[in-house]
Amino acid sequence: MVKTRSDALFHLVLLALAGWFLQQAWHLPANAAGGSLSPAFFPRAISSAIAILLLISMVRGLMAGTLLARESSDDATTPRWVPIVGWCGVALLLVLYASLLEPLGYVISTALFLFICVAMVSVLSRQPGENIAIGRVLMLALFSAVVSVAIFLIFSVGFEIVLPTIGVMGV
Repeated sequence: MVKTRSDALFHLVLLALAGWFLQQAWHLPANAAGGSLSPAFFPRAISSAIAILLLISMVRGLMAGTLLARESSDDATTPRWVPIVGWCGVALLLVLYASLLEPLGYVISTALFLFICVAMVSVLSRQPGENIAIGRVLMLALFSAVVSVAIFLIFSVGFEIVLPTIGVMGV
């Protein structure tokens, strides 16, 4: 995949956001409940990981000489409306996810969010004439379910964090 100047700008914006989130995480209070992890642990860890991965991606792009390449008009086969629809769709999905989190519980709402978000991006990024295989849809459904259950178990059992649940076994 050829990275362009717009990709470099996107990397810089994300890097600035990760830096800002990391700076804000340092202002979170220390753990008053006596637990082993402070409330700032996850925000600091995630912000740091995002910043490190972005820097690695930028360095790899610079070393390959592709990060600052000009976009060619030959590669512009994607209509201009596709990224707009994608961003608006993801924003709408985030609002829908937040509103369904309490009534449906964490596992179901997260699995639905993952499935719809990845499916939407896949449909928007496919090439003309490329068909959607039912096997890929089933694998995406399985992936969404497994990831949401795994995250739920990590946080509820491993870290003893209460997440919204419904039904039997916290689904």
